[in-house]
Amino acid sequence: MLARVASELYWMSRYLERAESMARILDVCSSIALLSSRSGDPPDMLVSEPLVITDTEKAFAATGRDLRMDQVAQFLAWDTQHPSSIGNCIAACRENARSVRGAITAEMWECINDTWLLLQQRRQGGAKAEPPIDSAFFDWVKERSHLFRGVSFATLQRGQPYLFIRLGTFIERADNTARILSVKTREREDSDLVADYYRLGAVLRSVSSMEAYRDIYRDAIEADRVAELLIFSDQVPRSLRFCVDEICQILERLPAGSGRRARRLAMQLQARLNYGDLKEVYERGLYVYLDRFIEYNNEMGAAISEGYLELRN
Repeated sequence: MLARVASELYWMSRYLERAESMARILDVCSSIALLSSRSGDPPDMLVSEPLVITDTEKAFAATGRDLRMDQVAQFLAWDTQHPSSIGNCIAACRENARSVRGAITAEMWECINDTWLLLQQRRQGGAKAEPPIDSAFFDWVKERSHLFRGVSFATLQRGQPYLFIRLGTFIERADNTARILSVKTREREDSDLVADYYRLGAVLRSVSSMEAYRDIYRDAIEADRVAELLIFSDQVPRSLRFCVDEICQILERLPAGSGRRARRLAMQLQARLNYGDLKEVYERGLYVYLDRFIEYNNEMGAAISEGYLELRN
């Protein structure tokens, strides 16, 4: 398979997963900001959370916008100068899909193209200078991502194009889960506010794991159990272990020669998650562990790019 085609498919899925993750973060953080008086958190800290999670505090400050939730949401959802805004991610996803239409099914292309067209309608449909943004918009972004994933699963052959699409999804998803947990962990170690029921519930809802938590633990939400579930569970689709397990399985099915470094890094990370426990994590410091995971995940992504996605002479 051509490296260019593999790269376009890989980044197509990463951009769509990133758009969905951004919608999840904004939806939950916006809801929690409305409960700031109940949680007792400083308003500025709540408003800046999406920026901290996405590592965009400096980029937001450079825009000159006021630090208000509506302005943060507009920046992360619609700002044309921010490459990882929801609008730009969907546009990049469509452009990648357009470049490799021969490697995906007609239904997949139609789904992505329709999503982009509907997004343009939403952008132009605002009565004010900036497009409207609310919980309904975030739900729409998540639904369009789910739709594309379902269409891909139902229509695409299980060959290399499918594998690179799935690979991009799980690399991006692991990064997002680790970033959310890392931010919440910092708050816990600094101020112990993360023990608040609403904030822990926000963590679970942002990664669609509230039902999984209730099914496994069946009692009050506790910080340690949230961390254990989202790091070590092999059953929760957005946990770190689940994502890394999927990445390892995908890499096993790709040509071994050019991806040896990527496979080695993935298996090393898989071993740490499969045989680690929360006690070991806390000995290092939970946020230190999660930050190191993000670095390792980025290193694994770079090895995948070097092994499979870069053109060679």
